[in-house]
Amino acid sequence: MKRFIFIITLCLLTNAAQAEILFQDPTGKALNDAFDSLSEKEVKDISPPGVDRKKYLLGVLYLNGDKEFQVNKNCEKSFKLLNDASKSGIADAKHALATMYYHGVCTKKDINQARGLSTQAAQEGYILAQRMLGLAYVGDKWEELYPYNVDKGIYWLRKAGNAGDGRSAGQLSYMYDEGEKVPKDDRKSFLWLKKSVFNKYEKRSNTGFSILAESYEKGIGTEVDLVKAYKYYDLYGTAGIEGKQRVAKKMTQEQIDEALRQSQAWQEEHNIEIGGGFIRRVD
Repeated sequence: MKRFIFIITLCLLTNAAQAEILFQDPTGKALNDAFDSLSEKEVKDISPPGVDRKKYLLGVLYLNGDKEFQVNKNCEKSFKLLNDASKSGIADAKHALATMYYHGVCTKKDINQARGLSTQAAQEGYILAQRMLGLAYVGDKWEELYPYNVDKGIYWLRKAGNAGDGRSAGQLSYMYDEGEKVPKDDRKSFLWLKKSVFNKYEKRSNTGFSILAESYEKGIGTEVDLVKAYKYYDLYGTAGIEGKQRVAKKMTQEQIDEALRQSQAWQEEHNIEIGGGFIRRVD
């Protein structure tokens, strides 16, 4: 019996080792960069080495067609290439096939296949698949995949959010803020808001700065911090001017200067310039 258990364990470990994620970035930027680095000849070459990666990329192109690479839409080729890559353990391909089966794109609609492939990809750590399962379980999207189950939904959204997915973190922040499907919890909402705003893959986005600033201004889910409130209103650009005017009335000039210093440091770190005007304290 011990030997039988050992063999099963070994098989499971072997299968897990075969799983591979090519492009973890859920925004799609890494995938687009990969295509930008290839010529038409290179993207159509599926010879060794890196066959599985090449099949995935070409399969994605055949799914919708691409004028730049002179690739016409071809469902048969797309499905075959992505299916080959999926069977070789490419999590990205499993997720792509799951969405195809779910919507019935380039293949017959098959929810069971979509469920199995998306779950495999999620268990292998693919962020988009984890988000997919999370949203399915909380009933916000992909509802046919799984029956409503908030606990499981939060489990997968947390997985994706902690891995750097801003959208999953934002979903959790919204749920806790509104008390939607979960008990209202300002602290949890704030923690997930920060993970959403400062996610791993959208470092230059200022989306959510206004909510973050308001949280620090009013002490929602965190302690009141007017320096940080002013900083994030400043980073929100011209749309944050009113907020800066409001909090500046409660701040010393030294606090305002510190907030502006922090805002400028963030802009320099991310190599962007945000224009919102400097609002000084009203005496």
